[in-house]
Amino acid sequence: MTTDLVPVVQVPGQLDLIDMPATPVAVAAKPGTTTKLTGLTNNNTDALSGITGWTVTRTTAVYNGTPAAAHAAVQKHMDAVRATQGGRAHGYASLIAVRNKLKELSTGGSHPAVAVTIKRATKKTAAKTRTGSPKVRLTRKRQTEYTTAELVSALETAWAAIRAQHAEVPAVVIIVGSGTATKQAKYGHFAASRWQHGEHRLAEVLISGEGLKRSPEEVFTTLLHEATHALADARQIKDTSRQGRWHNQKFAELASVLGLDTTKDPRIGWSPCTLRGTTATTYKAVLADLKAALIAYRHPEMTGGEAKKNNNNAIACACQCPRRIRVAKAVLEQGEITCGICESTFEPDL
Repeated sequence: MTTDLVPVVQVPGQLDLIDMPATPVAVAAKPGTTTKLTGLTNNNTDALSGITGWTVTRTTAVYNGTPAAAHAAVQKHMDAVRATQGGRAHGYASLIAVRNKLKELSTGGSHPAVAVTIKRATKKTAAKTRTGSPKVRLTRKRQTEYTTAELVSALETAWAAIRAQHAEVPAVVIIVGSGTATKQAKYGHFAASRWQHGEHRLAEVLISGEGLKRSPEEVFTTLLHEATHALADARQIKDTSRQGRWHNQKFAELASVLGLDTTKDPRIGWSPCTLRGTTATTYKAVLADLKAALIAYRHPEMTGGEAKKNNNNAIACACQCPRRIRVAKAVLEQGEITCGICESTFEPDL
């Protein structure tokens, strides 16, 4: 005779039924009777493995005896564990559902055709909703909480990924700050030897809070832009002029090495950059991390009013030296003015 229990499921928080009242039903034990449990979890089988009389496989366990004897064996083992290690001992909780099922069977529920299913308990938590509004999907403008650490960590991880692809790019200190505190708004900047770390100097890379409103690809493009300046500094290449505003052809060449495409702007040179498709594929995981971290951005600085208009018709121009001249607008429109030293064109210094 084989008595099956299908299935046995461990229930978190299920009450211990040690003192459950029972009205025993006399069941004549027959030689060779076995009790078989099926549908066991790994925790159930691990806990039953050390009990005498049980033969355990991956999802089943067979006891060489009646359900009452099987129950007694499990209960005896649990009593011993509880007395020596307490009710929180490893494997104790996993035996509770098994023991309770065996007790049900030994006290009258032993018909082979009866199968009792115990549903796994689920913890219910109150839904978080905004007061006065319906439950909505979280967006970049509606978040439950925000930490700067997650953002900085994502930016540092992105910089480490760039260095993994281009070993010459140096380590830097990444900070997040204002990009509109000065007259010229910016998405980022690179400053060599700005930080001291022990006996070493480290460069600084700033990512503006205002620029975090952009897509992950655009923010990563800014990181690669600043990494281009870092690479130029490591190779001692002069890649800018006019206080860092004009980006020359050497910058464009280094940016291409790092996976950017550049275009020439008449005011700032080869500064505008776009991310190549192959580069985005290379840094696919980095872009995913940035997307998860870009959940807040900074509002621009408040201005004190309209800037004063300059009534002087002369336009300030600079070359790559840089030398500076002032030229009437009408004269400048007649044609390019070339510097005799660097052979570059004087461009409006706006």
